[in-house]
Amino acid sequence: VYFTTMKRKKEEIFHRTCPPSPAPQTQFLSSFQKTELEATCVGCTVLSYRDGNTSVLVRFRLHFLLRAVHTLSLGMEEQVLQQGLRARLGDHGVPLAAYGTIVSAELTGSQMEPLTERDLKSGHCPGNAFSCGNSQCVSKVNPECDNRVDCADGSDEAHCDCGLQPAWRMARRIVGGVEASPGEFPWQVSLRENDEHFCGAAIVGARWLVSAAHCFNEFQHQTEWVAYVGTTYLGGSEASTVRARVSRIIKHPLYNADTADFDVAVLELAGPLPFSRHIQPVCLPAASHSFPPRKKCLISGWGYLKEDFHVTPPVARKTSVGIIDQKTCSALYNFSLTDRMICAGFLEGKADSCQGDSGGPLACEETPGVFYLAGIVSWGIGCAQAKKPGVYARITRLKGWILETMSSDPLPMAPPSTARTPTAPS
Repeated sequence: VYFTTMKRKKEEIFHRTCPPSPAPQTQFLSSFQKTELEATCVGCTVLSYRDGNTSVLVRFRLHFLLRAVHTLSLGMEEQVLQQGLRARLGDHGVPLAAYGTIVSAELTGSQMEPLTERDLKSGHCPGNAFSCGNSQCVSKVNPECDNRVDCADGSDEAHCDCGLQPAWRMARRIVGGVEASPGEFPWQVSLRENDEHFCGAAIVGARWLVSAAHCFNEFQHQTEWVAYVGTTYLGGSEASTVRARVSRIIKHPLYNADTADFDVAVLELAGPLPFSRHIQPVCLPAASHSFPPRKKCLISGWGYLKEDFHVTPPVARKTSVGIIDQKTCSALYNFSLTDRMICAGFLEGKADSCQGDSGGPLACEETPGVFYLAGIVSWGIGCAQAKKPGVYARITRLKGWILETMSSDPLPMAPPSTARTPTAPS
């Protein structure tokens, strides 16, 4: 988009917008008010300003909630945005405080690539370099979705509408944790076997969940499982709760039940989830993504509160844990860890996942407000024992297989599952 300003102020708006003025973001967002897109447009980030001959060019990204059936249409978004900008400019323009006045605005281009076009597997680039969609290598640590364009094709800033918490407002079986707030973990799933909570999982797509392979050692048929999403209460009493049938369970072909290596499974749902403010996917990290030691991440779920107290809490719990150095953790477990494992917790104990949390997410906040799935609860010795931290399946080493599985033999798209769960005792 470009906007022209009062001539005497033009140079100032270009050279004095660091940090950028919030006015453009406000105008772009307000353009969607009282339209069918108002509920789904939840944010705007100005990426850069560039000086034009008679205008200032602004490159920005709009953040939309993902919708399972009605995919985003660039034509619709552009039309609504253009109409909204014109309506707000009117005959008088929009003043920008000391910068001048916006007197006209026009969209100059847009871009939204298919999800499958982004190559997030390593192999094109050496070491821990990020692989751009055009095969460019970026050595910067964790460049994806940090509101700074590092790839020439912009692929490091594409497909970033994940890992968000649009419904969460600060409110107030994880050992040493506290109750999670509604909407705080919109990717959290409760997997039920025979109507009983058995394992956790994480939403990674409209029809896709990721969990631990060991959850399905005993109960392997998809008809035995139901997924509950959009809720923090096991009873499913919240209006946002959705009950979804599982149509396929695909365990990693190299999963080893004895060593817990490759402990990951992908679940396909019978129909797409109705993404909302309480139901959202978590981001899958690039293969080069780094989760350094001591980084604080969050675990969540309905696991036991104590190792020897086998009671499932009625409300999901959360706690903060720190990533533990791989060599240190491997030594604590007699060097039984593999590259597909990552440890998190505290060497003194204090906080940990426990039985019932298996398959649930270890989510780390990278750019403010954007969470990535670093691991899924896999195994450990006891719960919150000193020098026995939790061990998680490392997603950066397993993402390639996850994406391949999600893209193979998809089921026909069914109508969205909108079945709300009846109130039931927890």
